[in-house]
Amino acid sequence: MQRWSPSLQDQPTYLIGESLVLHESSRTTNLPEWETQDPFYYQWKDFAVDVMGTLVALLFIMLTLGKPVDAIKQGQNKEWVVLEYSVSNPSADDWIGVFSPGNFSASSCFPENPRTFPPFLCTAPIKYQYANYSSPHYKDTGKGSLKLQLINQRSDFSFALFSGGLFSICSQLSHPCQFNAGLCICLAITTMYFTSKISNFPPKLVAVSKIVAFANPNASIPTFSTRKDMTVTWTSGYGINEGGQQERSPAGTLTFDHSSMCGAPARTVGWRDPGFIHTSFLKELWPNTLYTYKLGHRFLNGTYIWYQMYQFKSSPYPGQKSLQRVVIFGDMGKDEADGSNEYNQFQPGSRNTTNQLINDLKNIDIVFHIGDICYANGYISQWDQFTSQIEPIASTVPYMLASGNHERDWPGTGHFMGIWIQVENVEF
Repeated sequence: MQRWSPSLQDQPTYLIGESLVLHESSRTTNLPEWETQDPFYYQWKDFAVDVMGTLVALLFIMLTLGKPVDAIKQGQNKEWVVLEYSVSNPSADDWIGVFSPGNFSASSCFPENPRTFPPFLCTAPIKYQYANYSSPHYKDTGKGSLKLQLINQRSDFSFALFSGGLFSICSQLSHPCQFNAGLCICLAITTMYFTSKISNFPPKLVAVSKIVAFANPNASIPTFSTRKDMTVTWTSGYGINEGGQQERSPAGTLTFDHSSMCGAPARTVGWRDPGFIHTSFLKELWPNTLYTYKLGHRFLNGTYIWYQMYQFKSSPYPGQKSLQRVVIFGDMGKDEADGSNEYNQFQPGSRNTTNQLINDLKNIDIVFHIGDICYANGYISQWDQFTSQIEPIASTVPYMLASGNHERDWPGTGHFMGIWIQVENVEF
């Protein structure tokens, strides 16, 4: 069976397949300098990326016909991919990271923030999974596969196989390790040893894939909506300087950069370009009316790009006696649909919550999410993961947010833990 790895070509409007085999001889010639520093190498044959679901047709159409296909016209902002891999020296702690943008650094960066979790790479992966997660015989055969979900996050992706665990200091010691929630915790490591030596034992990069990208990385993704009139907010890769004259219901456009962040990891390994945030106000809506809407961008040359259709029902007339069904919760977080691990993985049950809300959406009028939204804690890519998870809800009914301590967790900014510390130091 021929295996293919989608890669970004000269025309960034579509994907095309390209066969990929990594050998020892190519490791020191084709990989970036920071990837050749690892003295340990393996042969990773036939690293393949195949695309499942609706994108299967897209991939093979392009392979056979070579014609650009705009996946966004089909309303796609997430897709499933299948990775197949084979290594000569497999181990139980091999893992695969998903990186976006696809050009990443696998060098070791010791965390400035003591609450940061491994892997301690200079580019934080969006998510990661052990190579044996869905291949129980991987350690014996060296062969495995993973089914992962990719979300359109305004940039391309690559996949990398690492050996040595999330930090390979565990493999350097003779003491037993405990694997818990994807984190390798060496029980015998003291705080002093941990802080002084961990940077000397980064995970070992074994191989990296070619680049894969969505047909339109700039595509819009709706996030939150509120209802007095109606506010629709979404993110995209289109900035103010690309916009034409505003018509219909215009949208304001904002973004932020490193300087808006308080500190690490948001300013360092956790930073990722957030794209542009657009907000439009739909005014003078008729009460109790089902409205259909779509998001779009008008460019300087007068052309438009439009995305899929959504629906919402406007609010009842003020003072009208009517049943309003309200859902209120907090501390939801997020979870990966494919079972992958991620930084600050505190709420694996969150997908049960969103799935239940989606299934019962016809019986819900408004949602209040009162604090501790997605537990990103400095890893900006996780906001895209969260908004994708709630998109079916927030694009249909008003989704009202309030910030919690995990949205204001930098010391001295009002986080309740800071208040607790102050109270704890008071002498009575």
